[in-house]
Amino acid sequence: MKGYVKVFNKEVEYDFLSGWIKYNRLQNEYSQEALAYGICSKSHLSYFENGKKTLRGDIIEELLKKLGIDEITEIESIGKLRQKFYTMMLMIEILNYEEATNIYSEIQEIEEVIKLSPYNIEYKIYQLLYKVFVLKEDYNTLEHDIKNIDKIYTTLPKKLKYIFLMVSGKVIYKFNSHMEGIKKIEEAINIKETPWANYLLGCNYCFNNRTIEGIYHLEKALASYEKNGYYKNAMWCHNYLGICHCYLKNYTKAEKYLLSALNGANYFDIKKIYWHVYTNLSYLYFNTNEYEKSMEYCKKAMDIQTNPLLPAYNYAEICYYLKKMDEVDRIFDKYLREEYKDSSYYPLLEFLQIKIYHFNEDIFYKRTKDILAYYEKDKIDVAIDIKLGLIEYLENKRKYKEANKIYKELLNLNNKITFSK
Repeated sequence: MKGYVKVFNKEVEYDFLSGWIKYNRLQNEYSQEALAYGICSKSHLSYFENGKKTLRGDIIEELLKKLGIDEITEIESIGKLRQKFYTMMLMIEILNYEEATNIYSEIQEIEEVIKLSPYNIEYKIYQLLYKVFVLKEDYNTLEHDIKNIDKIYTTLPKKLKYIFLMVSGKVIYKFNSHMEGIKKIEEAINIKETPWANYLLGCNYCFNNRTIEGIYHLEKALASYEKNGYYKNAMWCHNYLGICHCYLKNYTKAEKYLLSALNGANYFDIKKIYWHVYTNLSYLYFNTNEYEKSMEYCKKAMDIQTNPLLPAYNYAEICYYLKKMDEVDRIFDKYLREEYKDSSYYPLLEFLQIKIYHFNEDIFYKRTKDILAYYEKDKIDVAIDIKLGLIEYLENKRKYKEANKIYKELLNLNNKITFSK
């Protein structure tokens, strides 16, 4: 709803009032009928909350009083506040988390004032943006806020719908459901196509067997980031485009993209990306039979303590292929220890160990099924290695029916590759 209405002697935008009233009604556990009783009809309140009809200022005042709100705190300059929101969002997108944190801290100084205004919903959505991308909070921590905003989604202006869909899609994809997360980001991009949405969607497609679509969106994001001089973002696009082309066995293109990402990392000294690029280059060179190069990049990735177990798995697999068993055992002894059990790649390294030393034993089948269940939902690329190992075991045991079932699951997968996410 466009326009303003006077409430408690303050001019307030209808768009934010409807969502604010619905949000507070749900927080106070009022039904529409209970809140509307004695003030207006339930249908009028419903239409208002859904942005389809306006209400007079005096009726809105009565509704707010019933919710325990008898004044609206005036924000000196909503325009300036929104500029802070927009700038913080841009800083998060271009990976300048330090500046984003400075701006967020400034906004928090007037948080109590914002909470007593209709612009609290807008603040909640930008706060969610900060918590997901900067603080890296998980879905369980944010579930309450996400579900509450989801209930008033229809009342939001398009810009806030876009932000909420992208942010909730990001955290749901990572912690809860790949398909649901992708769907939300697809809805966001239908509202507003941006380089950021293209980048997120391209990465998600890349790891969910939609490689061509992933390349399409990542290339669009890359073109925009390079045009606008956002080279750190472009660097990450290069990394994921390299992965996509490896899936398609376009190794020459993949190398070009991954080396471009590495050059960018060297130029900007972005330490976070080194682990990703080194690990992905190790697989690229393993697939092109350049084993020394592959081992070199594995070692570089292992030296970065972010998560050494995935490159350790890569390195052990190469050494096993080259029959360097002393090196394989050294990796198992070093990393299959209690201190690394929290790593998401610990079961993957364990899988390789039991594949090498217990392949014909029942323990291989039982433990591999558990490991596969652990990875199958969230790490499709990792699950490929495990499924192939399981197929080999089943065929050796002449359990062809179960092996064929797994074969069918792999029909649409392009290559045996494990990449970092």
